[in-house]
Amino acid sequence: MGEHKESIKLAIKDELIGRFRTTNAREGDMLSPEWLHDVYLPTLSAKEERSFEEVISEMIVDGIICYESDRKPTYRLTKKGKEILC
Repeated sequence: MGEHKESIKLAIKDELIGRFRTTNAREGDMLSPEWLHDVYLPTLSAKEERSFEEVISEMIVDGIICYESDRKPTYRLTKKGKEILC
């Protein structure tokens, strides 16, 4: 069960990093709240949603993204996050 959870978390992290990469994000760019809340999150199961929250927390602690309060909560790419994209 632990391996499966870790593979889900890795897939979620890859999806988020990939989204920043495909939009040619730079340091300080925000993850599209419309994409996050209207396109991506509705595709997740309840188990995946719990993993999503863990992934977000880990990425914030690791300094890859930071929380951004907007009309809908989203996340901003940090300098360290941009370096990961390269």
